[in-house]
Amino acid sequence: MRESVPALAILSATLLVVGCGSSGPRPVPTLARPDSETLDRLRVDETKREMPAVKVIAMPKGEAGEAPTESDPGDVLTFEVLLRSVEEQFPLVLAALEEVQIAAGEQLSAQGNFDLQIGAGADFGLQGFYENERGGVFLEQPTTLGGATFFGGYKLGQGDFPIWEGDRRTNEDGEFSAGVNLPLLRGREIDARRLALWQARINQAQAQPIVIRSRLDATLKAATAYWKWVAAGQKLKIAEGLLALAEDRQQGIDDFVAEGEFAPIVSTDNQRLLADRRAIVFQSERDLQEAAIALSLFWRASDGAPRIPSRAQLPPGLPTPQDPALFVREGDVELALSQRPEVRALELELESIQLDVQKTENDLLPLLDVAVAASQDYGDAVSDPDDKGPFEFDAFVRFDLPLQRRAARGRLQSLAGKEIQTERKLQLTRDTVVAQVRDAESALRQTWLILDQSRINVRLAGAMEEAERIELFEGESNLLLVNIREQDTARAEADLVDVIAEHFRSLAVYRARLGVPYDEVLRVPPPPPQEQ
Repeated sequence: MRESVPALAILSATLLVVGCGSSGPRPVPTLARPDSETLDRLRVDETKREMPAVKVIAMPKGEAGEAPTESDPGDVLTFEVLLRSVEEQFPLVLAALEEVQIAAGEQLSAQGNFDLQIGAGADFGLQGFYENERGGVFLEQPTTLGGATFFGGYKLGQGDFPIWEGDRRTNEDGEFSAGVNLPLLRGREIDARRLALWQARINQAQAQPIVIRSRLDATLKAATAYWKWVAAGQKLKIAEGLLALAEDRQQGIDDFVAEGEFAPIVSTDNQRLLADRRAIVFQSERDLQEAAIALSLFWRASDGAPRIPSRAQLPPGLPTPQDPALFVREGDVELALSQRPEVRALELELESIQLDVQKTENDLLPLLDVAVAASQDYGDAVSDPDDKGPFEFDAFVRFDLPLQRRAARGRLQSLAGKEIQTERKLQLTRDTVVAQVRDAESALRQTWLILDQSRINVRLAGAMEEAERIELFEGESNLLLVNIREQDTARAEADLVDVIAEHFRSLAVYRARLGVPYDEVLRVPPPPPQEQ
C-alpha cells in the first residue's frame, strides 16, 4: 500500500469524517420528565398548617433548646427551602454531578480514536555509493462510516537509489497520493473504535441515573431529618405545657397548705412532679438539639457550610395531612419503573453488554479488507524513461482468519453469561421497585388511618384530663390522678405529632419510590386557590 494522499482528497475525506464521525448505532434515551399533573400532586402544601392539641408556653430567647446558628432566627425553615439547599449545596449531590463531567471526558477520549493522524519522517544518505534524501508526510483518518479509513500524503525522494529501492525516488516536485481502506466482513458493522465510542455514550447516559439516585437518597434523608426536627420542636412544646401546668398549680397548692386545706405532703408531691417534668423538658431540648444538628448536614449556607437551625426557625405547626388518594394513582407502578434510576442503570448496562456481544460476533468473521490508492508525481522527470510521470491507481485485498477463533468464542460465551445475569438482576430490580411502591403506598394509607384514631385519642384524653381536674377541685379526686390524666394527654399529643411526622415522612418515601426528584416537584407552581 502506498504511504501517501492528494490534498484535495484528504480535505474531502476529512469533511466526510466530520459529518459522520459522531454517528452511533442508536441514540441513548434518557429518563423522561414526569408530567406536571404527576409532579403537582406530590407537593406538600405548607400553607395548610394545624397546631396539634398542645399547650404552647412561650420561652424567652436564649433559653436552653436554642442551638447556635449563623442564620437569621426570624426566618422559618420551610421544607422547600431545605430541599433547595440539598439540591444546590449537599456534597454528595454535587459529587454525583461530577459523574456527568467524568462521563463527558470519557466520551471525548473515545472520540479521540477517530482523530486525524499525521506523521512525518526523513532519511538522508549523506555519504556512500548511494547518496539521497527521502522525506514525507502521512495522514490517516479513521471513520465510523462502515469502518472505512482514509489515508494519503506526500513524499519526496531525490538522489541515487539502488534499483531495488526505485519506488522511493520521485519526480522533482514529489508525489501526492490518496486512498481508502474498507473492511468487507470483520470490522464493517462494528469495530473496537466504534465500540468504545458507543459504550462511552452509554456511560454518559448512565451518569444521569447516578445523579438522580444520589439526589433521591439525599432528599429522602433530608426529609426524614426535617420532620424529626419539627416533631421534636412540637414535643418540646408539649413538655413545656406539662411543666407550666404543674408550675401554675404549685402556687395554689401552697396557698391551700398554708390555709390548712391540704397536707404538706401534697405540696411535696407537686414539687416532685415539677422536678420530673423539668427533666422531661431538658430531655426534649436535647432531642431538639440533636435533631437540629442532624438537620444541619442537609441545610447549608451558600459556601456549603452546615447551618444549625434555631428553635425560632421551627414552623409554627405541622402541615395538615391530606388523604393519600390525592397522591396515589393507578399508574404509579409504571411511573416508578420508567423513572427509577436503578432500573435505568441496569437497562443501560444491558445495552452496553449487547454492544460487546455484537462486536465479539463480528470478530468471528474473517478479516477481508479492500483498499484502493491513487498517486501522481509532479515536476521534471528524474529518469529516462519517465516511469514516475503516469497517474497510478492500485487496488489491494487482505484476508486473515484464525482457524480456531477461540478468543472470540470464549469472550462470546462469557458475555452470554453476563447478559443473562444482568437480565435477571433487572428483573429482580423491577420486582423490587414494584414491591417498594406498594409498601410505600401501604405505609401512607395506614398513617392516614392511624392519624384519625390519634386525633380521637387526643380529644378523649383531654376530656378525661379536664374532668379529673374538675373532680380535684370538687374534692372527688386527688393530685396523683390529675397527674396521670395530664401525662396521658401529653402522651396522646406526642403520639399525634409522631403520626403526623410519619405521614409526611411516608410521603417523602413514596416520592422516592416513584423516582421523582424533589426539584422536579418544587419546579411546578402550586395550583391556584379554589374560589369558595
